[in-house]
Amino acid sequence: MSRNRVLRAGVTALIALAAVAAGGIAPAEAQHSNLKQYTFKESRDSRYCEIALVKPTGIEVYNTTGLNACPAKQWNAMDLEALAKQFGAAKVIKNGPHFWMMDSNAVSFGEEVSFGGLRARYAATLPAGLVAAQAKGIPPYKAFPAKKVQKMVYAKGKPVYEIVDPDGNVFVLQARDEQFPVASLAKLGQQMKELPKGWQYRSRILSEDLVLDLGPGQTIHTLADEFHQYYTQVPRTK
Repeated sequence: MSRNRVLRAGVTALIALAAVAAGGIAPAEAQHSNLKQYTFKESRDSRYCEIALVKPTGIEVYNTTGLNACPAKQWNAMDLEALAKQFGAAKVIKNGPHFWMMDSNAVSFGEEVSFGGLRARYAATLPAGLVAAQAKGIPPYKAFPAKKVQKMVYAKGKPVYEIVDPDGNVFVLQARDEQFPVASLAKLGQQMKELPKGWQYRSRILSEDLVLDLGPGQTIHTLADEFHQYYTQVPRTK
């Protein structure tokens, strides 16, 4: 794998984890400290993209959620080399498009920036040193701890798509990749060739709202499937 492809793989894995304003990741610059919380209603299947600026101080992640649906014409026309020069970055990397799978999404964003006309807000800064460690991507179906501030609501009567491990821990799909239309998700498990023995992929209709209210003091577990889609653990009820 070439150096550029290794870098892209590592950054793509990291910004997928950041998704939006990952808690505990310190901003690299003072202007990023003024984050504002936004709540997006009817967010299910809303399209968004992320742009990463790779700098010596860290990887700055920007997200289009709430500003636009990441129009394909603008997304495909982005001149990454010109943007890198404009923002003083060693490299600019695109991540997406993706589609949120929750019905309401409360997240924190910073200042708004235009990338060749495509508007996005600051979401997080990731340590540059993590790229090498994640160059091959996140291992699928291996839960890892993550801290973030986010409130996700999956509405009663709507479908959710989940992975269940042998211990009964449930992980709900946070966002789908463009290659998997909603209609295909119920049977996605049939395409999971790397799902470990004893694990289960399922879809179900919610009989009540599923609320994941993740605060700054919480550590929640996340995992990826083999298609680099990310799932958040559903806290067990006491």
